[in-house]
Amino acid sequence: MGDGSGPSQLFEQWRKQFEEGAQAWMRLISPTTAASAPPTPDPTAFWRPVLDQGVQTWAKLFSRTPATPELVTQWKQFLDQWIEAWSRVLGQAMGTEQFAKLMGQSLDQILVAAAPAKKAMDQQIEQALQALNLPSRTQLTAIAKQLVELEDRIDRLEDSISAKLRRLAEREPR
Repeated sequence: MGDGSGPSQLFEQWRKQFEEGAQAWMRLISPTTAASAPPTPDPTAFWRPVLDQGVQTWAKLFSRTPATPELVTQWKQFLDQWIEAWSRVLGQAMGTEQFAKLMGQSLDQILVAAAPAKKAMDQQIEQALQALNLPSRTQLTAIAKQLVELEDRIDRLEDSISAKLRRLAEREPR
C-alpha cells in the first residue's frame, strides 16, 4: 500500500468521527440520560449532525487527496467496520426497556391515527361489494357462524335421538 499517508490519514479521521458518533449514541441510550431527558420530537435531530460531519470530512479529504485503489479499498474496509459497529450500537439500543416503551408508544400512535382511515376504507369496500352484489367479509363470517351453530344443533339432535332409541330398545321385551 506504499506510504499511504493520505489514505491512512483519511481512514483515521473517519475512525475518529465514527468513535465520536458511537459515544454520542451511547450517551443517548444510557439509562441515566434517557430517564432524565424527554424524548426529542424530531427523530432526525441526532442523525443530522453526525451525518453532516461525516460528509463534510469526506468532502474535504477528497478535495485534497485523489481517489486511488488504496483509498477505495480502505473506504470499503471502513464501511464494513462502520456498519458492524453501528449494528452493535443499535442492537444494544433496541434491547433496552426504553426503546421497547418508545416503540410501543409509536405503534399505539400509528394505530390510533390509522383507525379512522381503516374504518373509512372498510365502509368503502363494503359499499363497493354491495354495488357488485358480492358478499362482504362480515356477511360471510355471519353465514359461517350460522352454519357452525346449525351443525351443533344437528349433532345435539342426533345425540338426543340416539339416546331415545337406546332407551326404547332397552324397554322392549325380547
